[in-house]
Amino acid sequence: MDSELKEILKGIKGFRDFYPEDYAEIKKILDIMHEVSRQFGYEEYEGPSVEFAKLIEHKSGQALIDETYRLFDRENRKLVLRPEQTPTLARLVANQHQRYPKPMRWYCIPRIFRDETPQRGRVKEHFQYNADIIGIDHVAADAEIITLTTQIIKIAGLKDDEFICKINSRELVQSFIDHLGIKNYLEVIRVIDSREKYLQEYIRKELISKGVKKEKADDLSLLFRTVWIQDSNLTGLGKKLLEDSLTEPYVKRINEIAESVIKEALGNTGLDTYQTDQLYSFASIKATPFEFVERMKKEIDLGDKAHDALNKMLELANYLEINGILQNCIYDASIARGLEYYTGIVYEFFDRTGSVVRTIAGGGRYDQLVESFGGGLIPATGIGMGETVLLSILQQKGRLGKYKHPAKIYVAPISKDVIKESAEIANLLREKYETIFNPFDWNLKKQLQDAGARDIPLMVVVGKRDLAENKVTIQDLRTGEKKVINLSKLLDEINKQFKE
Repeated sequence: MDSELKEILKGIKGFRDFYPEDYAEIKKILDIMHEVSRQFGYEEYEGPSVEFAKLIEHKSGQALIDETYRLFDRENRKLVLRPEQTPTLARLVANQHQRYPKPMRWYCIPRIFRDETPQRGRVKEHFQYNADIIGIDHVAADAEIITLTTQIIKIAGLKDDEFICKINSRELVQSFIDHLGIKNYLEVIRVIDSREKYLQEYIRKELISKGVKKEKADDLSLLFRTVWIQDSNLTGLGKKLLEDSLTEPYVKRINEIAESVIKEALGNTGLDTYQTDQLYSFASIKATPFEFVERMKKEIDLGDKAHDALNKMLELANYLEINGILQNCIYDASIARGLEYYTGIVYEFFDRTGSVVRTIAGGGRYDQLVESFGGGLIPATGIGMGETVLLSILQQKGRLGKYKHPAKIYVAPISKDVIKESAEIANLLREKYETIFNPFDWNLKKQLQDAGARDIPLMVVVGKRDLAENKVTIQDLRTGEKKVINLSKLLDEINKQFKE
């Protein structure tokens, strides 16, 4: 085999092959997404995998365009594989929203493509759950999306203390930036939204300068980033870093280092010292929802316009409490969501187990996106959740369960002259149970081995002598127990076996 063929057989890095046992894990998560969405009354929709590049360029910003897979069709039109679903949704709504009562509760689980550097919890193609409420400008809608996502994560297998939803208001952030007299607000918001990346890059460069190999420096700096986000009390991963003489000095100064590099990044956007200090103090406030509102009022000179946004956050906190998920949420002023179309409440779900650094899910309110397509002012809020991060956490915690073959029954003809009758029995059973039938002239020993390899619990053995008496043999492959029964009682006996 030549080297080129070997490379082809490996597949493209960042794109995954799903063997049955692998896809079963992902499908468990996807099935939960479908089921919870239906329970909340959401309707499923879909859109194309390919969109005009201008749709993404205009609606999601240059940062996302740089991560897209770009292509040209026969008419030389510039296209992309969809890197997210919200622009597609906005296009669909702008075209035909008049047909639907408001609010519209829609969801989908498309495949999304991004040309990113693969790492744990991040691949180039993934399934992404999207849920949106369209046509209502009320924080109760934001609370419902957060509640829906919380429910999915918990049913999938994470406990209350193993994840957190961090919530902020893009309106609050932009109002405060305006109050400070800052004009380039999008550039500043991107710095706030990427605060932990500046810490990660500083640590990486420091470790490399100390002679640490690049691969190890990459891993350790990512761990520092995780600790700063998830373990500020240095009890879990932070404690491990404290025990290492190489990393211990940086861990002890982690907040000091973070403040220095983030203020430097803010200063590089053109902010003066006063603006930088004020914005850093603002972005550092993180607390339970009701406490957050009080601290913002007491500690920060927000300006009049920002108080309207803060009052909406207070109202949102009340709905989070009504929905019974207040314990799963904190307000964090550093959450800004870098995409340009967000206008109000924004939210991100984070792992608290130390498994991954990336967000589990993220979204927010985008009240002006549909209007920008000429569809009128239609408020909307929604979330996107790739399956990869949640999958990675659940795999590490061992909560996805052992893979089971879908078939529950194996119909085994002993000889060629009972194939027809065996097929009829298999078809009967398939009306209720997943059933394998192999009419390949195999002997019984081979069929037993085949059923055992697939861990199928029951076998129906069909022999000429039994059939002459209108009977078959049921064998429990878990215990070896056999039972000869009348064909008329076959379904009743199998029902009884699985009830037990």
